[in-house]
Amino acid sequence: MARFVQCVPNFSEGRRPEVVEKIVEAIASASVVKVVDYSMDLDHNRCVVTFIGEPDDVRVSMLAGARVAVELIDMNLHEGGHPRIGAVDVVPVVPLQDITMDETVALAHNIGGDIADQLKVPVYFYEECALRGHCVNLANIRRGGYESLRDTGLVGDREPDLGPRELHPTAGATVVGARGPLIAYNINLATNNIHVARKIAAEIRRLRDSGEGMPGVKAIGVYLRSRGIAQVSMNITRPDLINIYDVYSFVEREAKALGVDVLESELIGAMREEAIVNAVRSAMKFRDLTEKRILDYWMR
Repeated sequence: MARFVQCVPNFSEGRRPEVVEKIVEAIASASVVKVVDYSMDLDHNRCVVTFIGEPDDVRVSMLAGARVAVELIDMNLHEGGHPRIGAVDVVPVVPLQDITMDETVALAHNIGGDIADQLKVPVYFYEECALRGHCVNLANIRRGGYESLRDTGLVGDREPDLGPRELHPTAGATVVGARGPLIAYNINLATNNIHVARKIAAEIRRLRDSGEGMPGVKAIGVYLRSRGIAQVSMNITRPDLINIYDVYSFVEREAKALGVDVLESELIGAMREEAIVNAVRSAMKFRDLTEKRILDYWMR
């Protein structure tokens, strides 16, 4: 059985399609990997690429994509609604098939080493491959964004794990991690009131941190200037504990209580089939729905 990992690099570019396409082309052509999805967002000013492959191929393709991003993205000119510290902002690696988390951690460390050594970009490690306790949580590394790192310098807790002890002059810094499955999920609200989105996001974080609900759900409120609407932007980091429909339902209820409707929701990247089945099971109260009740399972 082939060993597969998923790599989901986030690049700080969402307004120049030609740059995004060059990054994706570099990833796709450097080795035998499959680009499953890529998307870009004007307001977040960010693109997310999802590709899968065997570990050595993923390592080669990730460096190729990072090299293009470092050449073409200048963080001194970057602005957007999403937290970020570099052109190659974050590189999560996820075990998919016949590979352990320990092996995935080793791969992530190698990818970080490539970026630090060959591209001269300082690298931090987070989640399962964090080398320091405060770096486990990605938010701690990105607190204050690129501007904070630029102004305070890479000292103390902000010293990188690998690479130069100063920001790359245009590409900033990079965070690399190994983690379990995650669903990047946004809900757009039918209002331009950012305070509504921020209030809902704050309630999600309160419930998560208190243990009262929303396990593993990270949320922020973002204003999408290009569309004139507010968004609750989320990462569901424990899809084994909460499904995407229950997250949607919670946001919808909270929004309605504030007099606002949900406009739409969007998936960023890809998610496992199991997550879709779990959402349908919850939404429609299926008693015994499993993947094996889906014809595509048997056709595979």
